[in-house]
Amino acid sequence: MAIAALVVWALTAGAGVYLLTSVIAAERAAANSRAAPAAPDDGTTAATTPVASAAGMPAPGTGRAGPQQTGEAGTPLPFRRAPAPVPRAKVSAPPGGHPLLEFCHPALGITGLACWFAFVATHRQAFAWIAIAVLMVTIGAGLGWMATHARSARRHAGGGPGPAVPARRIVLHGLAATTTCGLAVITILAASHG
Repeated sequence: MAIAALVVWALTAGAGVYLLTSVIAAERAAANSRAAPAAPDDGTTAATTPVASAAGMPAPGTGRAGPQQTGEAGTPLPFRRAPAPVPRAKVSAPPGGHPLLEFCHPALGITGLACWFAFVATHRQAFAWIAIAVLMVTIGAGLGWMATHARSARRHAGGGPGPAVPARRIVLHGLAATTTCGLAVITILAASHG
């Protein structure tokens, strides 16, 4: 029974990957349909490339901080530039999107699957209970993600095309997850009483 739960769990993960790729494709298609078409380049616009002028260059031996420093024998020390600024990356999500949920649900599912695999390999019930607890949190994160997408789709219904999530794939993944949960609970209860 534990191996059957492991197989169904792996199938659930596969259905989840299938669903995730279709959601990403739908979001890209919706973003492309909302994007304005770019103006064609007819060759009339001149390319403007900044050119360094001699007047803007610092005098030899000087830098931003002033004159170049010299060593003991009066030889100039190598010029040290200030380090380049560190670029700051800002994570932005589309309206209605939550990157934490999008990361959490698959990561928790894989963690739970690994714990269940450890249970199958070692027959230690602690791994099974941890896997079931992780599975319950994974289901909660998945339902939260689905509710977020449903709200986003309702918001976009009045204002243009939103990301269309295929209902058949959601149902397939949900049924597989329900079967996984049921098999895991039955397996652990049977192992506890046996």
